[in-house]
Amino acid sequence: MKWSIAQLLKLRNQGDSFAIDEMVELPELTQLHPDIRSIRPVHVHGDASFTSNQVTFNLKVQGDLTLPDARTLDDVIYEFDIESLEPFFLENGRYTEQFDDVNLPEGNTIDLRPIVRELIMLDVPMQVFGNETDKTQVEGEGWSVIDEQPDDQPKIDPRLAGLADLFSKKEDKDG
Repeated sequence: MKWSIAQLLKLRNQGDSFAIDEMVELPELTQLHPDIRSIRPVHVHGDASFTSNQVTFNLKVQGDLTLPDARTLDDVIYEFDIESLEPFFLENGRYTEQFDDVNLPEGNTIDLRPIVRELIMLDVPMQVFGNETDKTQVEGEGWSVIDEQPDDQPKIDPRLAGLADLFSKKEDKDG
């Protein structure tokens, strides 16, 4: 996923676009993000198309990360499927400040690896929860997991139930 400007110019002269289909290993993500416990090889595919002075990579990045469950800290597999358009100028130095969304080559090369790494880092959720149906521990000493579904009738505090009877007796006498 790394090309020299000369290679890309040669590919541009041969045709309008070319395909990308690679498996990329990014083990450095485990050091860059504290929640990423592991990452399997990432499938990067798509194509690149040329205009007069730039190449645009239409990328699809797919894979999965191992992240901690927000409740239990157990390992959870988080699958991602990211799509991105990444334009690059082919002629270094011939650009203006108005193009904020266009990438620049580093030296004489265009490397998609840092962009793929950044796309994955931006896609990591703040919290991830494991399988909701797997409730292995639903109660403990002094606590239990309950479903919070509203009831149709309001519940009356048993300590105040006597007051409700008092008001109903008073209304019977007045009526």
